[in-house]
Amino acid sequence: MFRIEEGTPDVETFLSLRARAGMQPRSEEGASKGLGQELFSVLLRLEDSDDIVGMGRVIGDGGTFFVICDMLVIDESQGKGGGTMIMNALMEYLLREAPPQSYINLMADVDGFYERWGFEPSLPNSRGMVLKT
Repeated sequence: MFRIEEGTPDVETFLSLRARAGMQPRSEEGASKGLGQELFSVLLRLEDSDDIVGMGRVIGDGGTFFVICDMLVIDESQGKGGGTMIMNALMEYLLREAPPQSYINLMADVDGFYERWGFEPSLPNSRGMVLKT
Protein backbone atom coordinates (compact mmCIF):
# COMPACT_ATOMS: atom_id res chain seq x y z
CA MET A 1 0.00 0.00 0.00
CA PHE A 2 2.76 2.49 1.01
CA ARG A 3 6.44 2.93 0.39
CA ILE A 4 8.97 5.18 2.11
CA GLU A 5 11.65 7.15 0.32
CA GLU A 6 14.19 9.66 1.51
CA GLY A 7 13.29 13.10 0.23
CA THR A 8 11.69 16.46 0.91
CA PRO A 9 8.49 17.71 -0.71
CA ASP A 10 8.38 20.95 -2.65
CA VAL A 11 6.76 23.94 -0.96
CA GLU A 12 3.34 23.52 -2.58
CA THR A 13 3.16 19.82 -1.68
CA PHE A 14 4.33 20.50 1.88
CA LEU A 15 1.65 23.14 2.47
CA SER A 16 -1.01 20.91 0.93
CA LEU A 17 0.03 17.89 3.02
CA ARG A 18 -0.19 19.90 6.24
CA ALA A 19 -3.67 21.14 5.33
CA ARG A 20 -4.86 17.66 4.32
CA ALA A 21 -3.56 16.24 7.61
CA GLY A 22 -5.45 18.88 9.63
CA MET A 23 -2.26 20.56 10.85
CA GLN A 24 -1.64 24.25 11.46
CA PRO A 25 -0.69 26.11 8.27
CA ARG A 26 2.83 27.35 7.60
CA SER A 27 3.72 30.29 5.39
CA GLU A 28 5.05 29.84 1.89
CA GLU A 29 8.00 32.03 2.89
CA GLY A 30 8.78 29.87 5.92
CA ALA A 31 8.45 26.63 3.96
CA SER A 32 10.73 28.00 1.23
CA LYS A 33 13.40 28.87 3.80
CA GLY A 34 13.11 25.69 5.87
CA LEU A 35 12.56 22.85 3.43
CA GLY A 36 15.87 21.40 2.36
CA GLN A 37 17.61 22.50 5.58
CA GLU A 38 16.66 19.39 7.55
CA LEU A 39 19.08 16.69 8.62
CA PHE A 40 16.85 13.92 7.27
CA SER A 41 13.44 13.71 5.64
CA VAL A 42 11.21 10.97 4.29
CA LEU A 43 8.12 10.87 2.11
CA LEU A 44 5.31 8.33 2.33
CA ARG A 45 3.94 7.44 -1.10
CA LEU A 46 1.06 5.30 -2.27
CA GLU A 47 2.55 2.36 -4.13
CA ASP A 48 -0.10 2.27 -6.86
CA SER A 49 -0.24 5.99 -7.74
CA ASP A 50 3.07 7.36 -6.39
CA ASP A 51 1.10 10.17 -4.65
CA ILE A 52 2.73 11.63 -1.54
CA VAL A 53 0.41 11.05 1.43
CA GLY A 54 2.76 11.62 4.37
CA MET A 55 6.15 12.81 5.52
CA GLY A 56 8.44 13.34 8.48
CA ARG A 57 11.60 15.37 9.08
CA VAL A 58 14.46 15.55 11.55
CA ILE A 59 15.94 18.98 12.17
CA GLY A 60 18.62 20.13 14.59
CA ASP A 61 22.35 20.67 14.88
CA GLY A 62 23.28 17.10 13.95
CA GLY A 63 25.25 16.50 17.13
CA THR A 64 23.55 17.38 20.38
CA PHE A 65 19.98 18.31 19.47
CA PHE A 66 17.47 16.60 17.15
CA VAL A 67 13.78 17.41 16.65
CA ILE A 68 11.25 15.24 14.86
CA CYS A 69 8.84 17.56 13.06
CA ASP A 70 6.29 17.68 10.26
CA MET A 71 5.35 14.11 11.09
CA LEU A 72 2.09 13.65 9.21
CA VAL A 73 -0.18 11.40 7.18
CA ILE A 74 -3.12 12.93 5.32
CA ASP A 75 -6.53 12.20 6.82
CA GLU A 76 -7.73 9.65 4.26
CA SER A 77 -4.55 7.55 4.62
CA GLN A 78 -4.38 7.53 8.43
CA GLY A 79 -4.76 4.35 10.45
CA LYS A 80 -3.15 2.12 7.80
CA GLY A 81 0.42 1.89 9.10
CA GLY A 82 1.97 4.79 7.19
CA GLY A 83 2.79 6.79 10.31
CA THR A 84 4.60 3.80 11.76
CA MET A 85 6.62 3.47 8.56
CA ILE A 86 7.61 7.14 8.72
CA MET A 87 8.61 6.94 12.40
CA ASN A 88 10.58 3.74 11.84
CA ALA A 89 12.59 5.47 9.10
CA LEU A 90 13.21 8.56 11.26
CA MET A 91 14.24 6.42 14.23
CA GLU A 92 16.61 4.32 12.10
CA TYR A 93 18.31 7.56 11.06
CA LEU A 94 18.47 8.86 14.64
CA LEU A 95 19.80 5.61 16.11
CA ARG A 96 22.49 5.56 13.42
CA GLU A 97 23.46 9.26 13.50
CA ALA A 98 22.71 10.73 16.94
CA PRO A 99 25.76 10.58 19.24
CA PRO A 100 25.36 9.28 22.80
CA GLN A 101 23.58 11.70 25.17
CA SER A 102 21.94 13.61 22.32
CA TYR A 103 18.63 15.29 23.06
CA ILE A 104 15.84 14.05 20.77
CA ASN A 105 12.37 15.55 21.10
CA LEU A 106 9.08 16.13 19.35
CA MET A 107 5.77 17.85 19.90
CA ALA A 108 3.19 15.06 20.13
CA ASP A 109 -0.25 15.89 18.76
CA VAL A 110 -1.60 12.40 19.50
CA ASP A 111 -1.51 10.21 22.60
CA GLY A 112 -0.27 6.64 22.54
CA PHE A 113 1.67 6.74 19.27
CA TYR A 114 5.23 7.88 19.98
CA GLU A 115 5.61 5.87 23.18
CA ARG A 116 6.38 2.69 21.24
CA TRP A 117 9.70 4.28 20.19
CA GLY A 118 10.54 5.18 23.78
CA PHE A 119 9.25 8.76 23.90
CA GLU A 120 7.65 9.88 27.12
CA PRO A 121 6.20 13.13 28.45
CA SER A 122 8.86 15.47 29.78
CA LEU A 123 6.74 16.71 32.70
CA PRO A 124 7.48 17.17 35.57
CA ASN A 125 11.22 17.38 34.78
CA SER A 126 10.73 19.92 32.02
CA ARG A 127 7.89 21.67 30.27
CA GLY A 128 7.58 22.38 26.58
CA MET A 129 6.85 25.94 25.58
CA VAL A 130 6.05 27.62 22.29
CA LEU A 131 6.16 31.12 20.81
CA LYS A 132 4.01 31.60 17.74
CA THR A 133 4.82 34.42 15.32
